[in-house]
Order: sequence, then C-alpha cells, then structure tokens
Amino acid sequence: MLSALKKRVPCTILYATETGKSQTFAKKLKSMLSCAFNPRLLCMEDYNFQDFKNERLMMVVTSTFGNGDPPGNGETFKKQLMNLNKLQNNMRYCVFGLGSRMYPQFCAFAHAVDDKLAELGAKRVTSIGEGDELNGQEEAFSAWACNVFKATCEEFGVKGQLSGSESLTETWDAQKHRVQPDSSTLDYISALSALHSKTVFPMKLKKRKNLQSAASSRSTLLVELEVDDGKEVLNYAAGDHVGVFPGNSHELVMGILKHLPNAPPTNQSVRLEYLPESGPGGEEWQTDSRIPACSLTEALTFLLDITTPPSQSFLRKLSQLTKKEDDQQRLLELASDFKCYSEWKAFRKPNFLEVLEEFPSLELSAAFLLSQLPLLKPRLYSVSSSPDLYPHELHLTVSVVNYHTQDGKGPLHHGVCSTWLNTLKEGQTVPCFIHGSGGFHLPPDPTTPAILIGAGSGIAPFRSFWQQRFHDMKKTGLQKSPMMLVFGCRDADTDHLYKEETFDMKENGTLKSITPAYSRQAGYPKVYVQHVLKKQLSEEVWEVLNQRSGHVYVCGSMNMARDVAHAIQEILVSHLGITLTQAGEYLDQLKAEKRYHEDIFGA
Repeated sequence: MLSALKKRVPCTILYATETGKSQTFAKKLKSMLSCAFNPRLLCMEDYNFQDFKNERLMMVVTSTFGNGDPPGNGETFKKQLMNLNKLQNNMRYCVFGLGSRMYPQFCAFAHAVDDKLAELGAKRVTSIGEGDELNGQEEAFSAWACNVFKATCEEFGVKGQLSGSESLTETWDAQKHRVQPDSSTLDYISALSALHSKTVFPMKLKKRKNLQSAASSRSTLLVELEVDDGKEVLNYAAGDHVGVFPGNSHELVMGILKHLPNAPPTNQSVRLEYLPESGPGGEEWQTDSRIPACSLTEALTFLLDITTPPSQSFLRKLSQLTKKEDDQQRLLELASDFKCYSEWKAFRKPNFLEVLEEFPSLELSAAFLLSQLPLLKPRLYSVSSSPDLYPHELHLTVSVVNYHTQDGKGPLHHGVCSTWLNTLKEGQTVPCFIHGSGGFHLPPDPTTPAILIGAGSGIAPFRSFWQQRFHDMKKTGLQKSPMMLVFGCRDADTDHLYKEETFDMKENGTLKSITPAYSRQAGYPKVYVQHVLKKQLSEEVWEVLNQRSGHVYVCGSMNMARDVAHAIQEILVSHLGITLTQAGEYLDQLKAEKRYHEDIFGA
C-alpha cells in the first residue's frame, strides 16, 4: 500500500481559512484526489516553504478576509510567495477561492495567489474556481473539483481513475462513528484555541451599556471587557478586530437535546471516536480530533453551530436518518435542487431545531451531531478602545440583532453573539482573540489630517481612533488634531451613538469637526453621509486628499461604502475636471497608497 502511494504523483493541498469552510472543501479535495495521486493536506501557516522548490502539483483553497487580505493563517504564506522572483521547478497548480459577492474584494486573495504562481512560471492546470457563499458555493466547488480531477489526471497521464470525483458526494456512515464515556473536563478556552488555530484568551465582562435611548426599538451596546486577572497588558492597535466566541442560547440547546432520546446523559462527558479505513493492522477505533471530550450540552452551547441554515450536503446526510418517505424525499429535493434550496433557506432561515421540527421523523444520534454539525464560528467586532488608554481592556460596539423570518411573519430569531453579550452577567468569561485589521490604522503622525466616515455601528473603530489621538496629543503636546468625523444615524435623540463623548472630543481639540447625517429626523429631509460629503464637506475632502496627503476611513455596510466612494469620486470630478472613470482610478491609487481605507461588515 505504502509503496504504491510513493509511486503516485505527490500533490500538496494548502488552505487558509477564517471560519473552517476552506478547510472543509480542501479535505473533500484530498479525499477525491487520493484514488489517483498522493495528496497531503496542510494549513498555509504549517507549510514549510523550503518544500516549494520541489512541488510538482499544488492545489490552493482559500477565502479572503477584509479588503482583499489573506486569512490570518495565510499571511506568512502570502509574504513568502510574493517575495519569490522565479520558480525552480515545473510545478502545476489549481486555485479555488471562497467568498461573498456582497463584498467588493471577492476572492481577491485567491486571485493574488493564482496570478503570482502564473507569473512565476507555474502551469495552471485549470482556471481559478470561485465559490460565492450567497449563490451555490458547494455546487461551484464540486464542479471545479471534478474538472480539476480530470484535468490533472490528463496532465500527468493517470488513466481510468475518474470515478474518484464521486467521493465529493458525502454520506453518513453510522458504523464509522461512536461516542464513548470520558472522564475529561472541558477547558473550552484551550479547546477553542486548538479547534480554530487562534490564540484565544479569557476576558471578563466588566460593564455593558445600551447606547441608544429608551425610546428606540433597537439596541446598540458598549461592551467593556477586561483581562481575567486585571493586570495583563493586551497587545492590540486602534482599528484592529476582536474575535469573540459566543455561546448558543440555552433554550435552543435544550430543544435539540429533546430530539435525542437515546443520547448519553446531557452532562456526561463523552469523546467522539471514528473507525478509519482498514489498514495492515486491522480496524481500531480512534479519537476524533475535530471536537474535544465534553458533554453534549457543552458541545451544543460552545463548540457547534446550531443556528446557521444547514448546507445542502448536510441535508443529504439528514435524509439518511428519516423514518418517513415524504421527509426523506423533501430533504433529498432540498439537497439536490439549488433553486429549491435557496428559496427554502431565504424564506425560513432555519436554525437546526427548526429543521428537526420541520422533519419530525428524523432520528439523530450524539455521534452524528458531534461529527457532522459545523463548528461555531467566532464573530469579529472592531475594537472601540485605545490600548494606551485601556491597556487591560477591550471595548466593543455591538448592534443587537433580532428579526422575524418568513417575510417578517415567522419565528423571532436572535443574533447569536450580540444576544449572548446582551445577556451575560458581569464577571462572566468571554473567549476572545485579536485579529489585525490590515491597513485600517491611523497614520503614525498625529498631525496628518483624516476624515472618519461611519454609519450606525460603523462608528465602532473610530472610537478607538479618537481615544488614541487624545492620548497622542497629551503625549506630544499637540493642541488640535486635524481629524474630522462624519456620522450617520436615524436621528439626534435615539441612536446618535457616543454623542456626548464625541462632542467632548471636539471640545478638547481631538476632533476638528463633527458632521452628523440624520436619515429620519422629524421635520427634515433624509440625509445620508454621502450627501453630507458632497454638499457640506466637498472642499474639506478635496483639501485632505489632494493637498494635504491625508487619509479617509470608511466603516459601514457595503452599500454605504459604495455610496461614499461614489460621492468622493464626484467631488474629484468637480475639482479636477476629470471623468468619473478617471476619478475611480484616482481612488484606486489612493487605496494603493494606503490613504483610502475601508472596513466593510455586510449588506
């Protein structure tokens, strides 16, 4: 067996991921290629770049983070790859990118890797694949992977092995998984660090405050976290992101456990085991490293995702566990018909409990849940504090999410992390990690002018900015900071976040000006931040960008960021007498110079 593998063409499959999705797809690719090649699977951060010169076939599966940046575990690989000038071998390669077309830098890191490998002289076996999480990502990957398999077999003269592509259709084998009692106690900070390859550390909830008025129907929280011992100095910068690992709601967890009549006691610690393929030594059960030994309650609360609508491949596995023909046929229809699945997902947005209620004949095991449910992803928030003013604390600005599904007529759903943070008691643990924001940092010189543009909770990173500038001014003796704030919200009385604090900062010279844009102020027309830029601040924007080598920072939704960019392009057109296309190129140049910064967080 081993000698046969050595004769096969070696293939290195690299992945970089923030949420685990790229890793899942990369594992599927490895499984498919195993019948014809000798593949190895590595996270980019674990790859020894000394091996690069000897690679014959490389596959890359990666997501993109932020504004075209690699995931955290792909940063070192990117630096090493981009520093190469030539290739010393005849490497073949393929790349698949994951992302969302909701964001402007869709699959940008995957394209950067693909372009660089081609530039170095590697041979592209198939064109780059793209998977949009909003539109058939699994289907796109399956089609790309099958094409890759066929093309690489042809490239290396491997014949008669194309049936390997069938392994992309995963099934559930109950005989290959089991749970066993275990005496271990879960250290879930260590577990999260290992599961997600992050440096996770415990913070404590120090204080929580609702920033919106009592008259508002919505809530935006200032969440203040402090280090567990109150002494450790945190290593972060104004503008960075904080990853938070939340807990699922107790009601949801208990509801799911009621659907497991034959499960072990919910507070009994168990370990997941699997039966590997038969080898020379026979079959022996092995511990599955995807999840540590813990109780079902702990797993469903802290480690597993039970709120995201299930994928088509997950629904296909569920179809094997139904006892009624109509439930099975409906699940298979959802698993195989993407249009049908998309409509069901968009209308119901079902959490896992609602899926169990929709298909009551499902009979689940603890082993199925622990081995098949996706891992609970961390939520990223912009840090809202300065490390110099608060060296032992992290402050977050959190919009509490609540919505009804089924066109507003269905069950009330709650945002996992925002609701969890809103219900924690002071002193309770919040698992966190620091994620650098790439280029969303203040210029080092406090005299450099900057325009901060945010709407709603998009003001979050700017609180860290004005706090940092306040500290810098005291340290350097600077009397006034050339930093302007443009902030959009509904009205002055209900949701003007940090209103008093920002006016204090204007009073002490930290903020040069504050220009609000109220979209629902009684008795006034709707005004958005892009209107303010064009009608009130056109000269200031022009002066900061073109005459004073200043910076512009934009934080908010994709639509807001797009409208702001268009407004600034129109300002450039009016001052330079150029076309809108040329103004777009001007803006691209500002981004390349790292003077136009965006932190975009969704629709």
